[in-house]
Amino acid sequence: MRNKLILGCLVGLLAACQPAVKPEQKVMLPDSMVMVPSDTMIVATDTTLTPVMVESWKHLQSLNGKYAHEIGLLQKEPLKKRLSALLSKKELQDFQERYKVTPPIEIQEGVLFNDGCKPHNCMEDEAAIAIDMKKDIIYIGIARHKNVSIYSEKSDTIYPGKLKQWMKKFMEPGALTK
Repeated sequence: MRNKLILGCLVGLLAACQPAVKPEQKVMLPDSMVMVPSDTMIVATDTTLTPVMVESWKHLQSLNGKYAHEIGLLQKEPLKKRLSALLSKKELQDFQERYKVTPPIEIQEGVLFNDGCKPHNCMEDEAAIAIDMKKDIIYIGIARHKNVSIYSEKSDTIYPGKLKQWMKKFMEPGALTK
C-alpha cells in the first residue's frame, strides 16, 4: 500500500510538472503573402498627370465659337446616346426646353461648355452642358425656376469651372442677367 501511495504521489508530481496542454490553435495565413527581404519603395520624381483628350471627343474641338443648334450638337455621337443614358425622358425634355437660346460654344482646357435658356425666361429656366473631354465625363445643369439640378456621369462632383460659375448665378442675389 505504501508503494501504491508513493507511486500515486510520483504520478501526481509528474503530472503537475508537465506543461499545460493548450487547446489546438489554428494559424491563419494570408492566401498569397510573400515577404520581400529588401526595401521595395521607389522614390517618385514626377507626379504630374497629363490627361489626354479621349478620342471620341476630338471632333468637338473644332466647335469652339459655333452655335449648338446650327451644328446639331445634341445630335452628335457619342453625346446623343450618352445624354439619353444620363437623363430620364422628362429630364432630357426639360433640358431641351431650356436649351433653346444659346451663346456660342466655349472650349477651354479640354472642356466644352455651353448654356441656354427658355425663350423669354432667362435667369429662371436655363440649361447648361459641360463635357470634360479629358476625363470623359458629361455634366448637365437644369435650372427650373432658379432651382438647379446637376447630373453627371460616373457620379462625378468635381464640376468644371464654367459649370460652377453658371450654378453660382442662381444662388447669388442680384446676379447679372444675360
